Amino acid sequence: MKRGFTLIEVLVVIAIVSLVIAITLPALGSARTTARQTLSLSNARSIGQTFSMYADANRTYPFPGQVEDVDVPGGGDVYSFEWYPQGTVVATSSLWQFGTLWPALVSNITPWEEAYSTWISPGRDKSLPTLEDIFGDLDPHEVVSYEYSNSFLASHRNWQDNAIEDPKLLGPTRPDEVTYSSQKALLWDRHLSYQTEQPEIVEGHYNIRTPMVFADMHGDVMNPLDATQGTPNPNNMTDIRRLHNTPSGVRGRDY
Repeated sequence: MKRGFTLIEVLVVIAIVSLVIAITLPALGSARTTARQTLSLSNARSIGQTFSMYADANRTYPFPGQVEDVDVPGGGDVYSFEWYPQGTVVATSSLWQFGTLWPALVSNITPWEEAYSTWISPGRDKSLPTLEDIFGDLDPHEVVSYEYSNSFLASHRNWQDNAIEDPKLLGPTRPDEVTYSSQKALLWDRHLSYQTEQPEIVEGHYNIRTPMVFADMHGDVMNPLDATQGTPNPNNMTDIRRLHNTPSGVRGRDY
C-alpha cells in the first residue's frame, strides 16, 4: 500500500523550507550588495584613470581655469561650461562646486555617452540626463555619484594653520605636489545607491565603508568618518568636511 504524506509532515517540510529561505535571502542580499560595491570601486578607479589622463595632458588635476568658459548673460565671476546634453550650459560662482560638476572638465577626454554608466553608483538609472531633466527637478550636482576632493582645487597652504582667505590660494594641483599619494583620497561614491537601506549621514558623509580612489590610482573601501578630521578652509568657511578639507591639503593624509 502506497503511503502519502500526512498534514503534519507537509507542515514540517514547509517550515524547514521557510527556515532555509529566511537564512539564505540575507546572504544573497549581502552578496548582491558586495558585488555592486565592487562595481562601484571599479567605477571610481575608472574615473581616477580619466583624471590621470587629464593630468598627463594638462600637468595638473582637473581645474576649471583650464577649460574655455562659455559666455553667459551678465558675465561676472562665474564659471560656465558646456554640460549635457549638447548645448546645455552649467554655471556656478563657486569653485568648490566642481566637486560634483567635474564632468564639465573631463568630458573632452571621456565623452558623456561613453563614460556616464561609470559616473553613477550601481543601482541608479544609467540613462543620460535629458533637457527635460535639466530644466526639471534634476539638480546638476546630483547627476553623477562620485565626488572630487576639494583639496585638489587649491594650494595646500589653504589648509595650513593660520591660513587666511586669499583668492591666490585657489588653483590647480600638480601630481607631484601630492606628498602621500596612497593616503590622499581623490574621489569617492557619495550616493552608494546599491545599499538596501540608506546609511546614517554624519558630517556630510555616509557612515559606512565607501568605495574611493586615491591619488596614486589605487582603490579601496574606507569609511569617510575614519579619515583625518577636516580643518577650516578660509576660502570656504562653511565647509570642514573630511576628505575635502584634509589638513595641509594634498600634502596631508586622509588615512
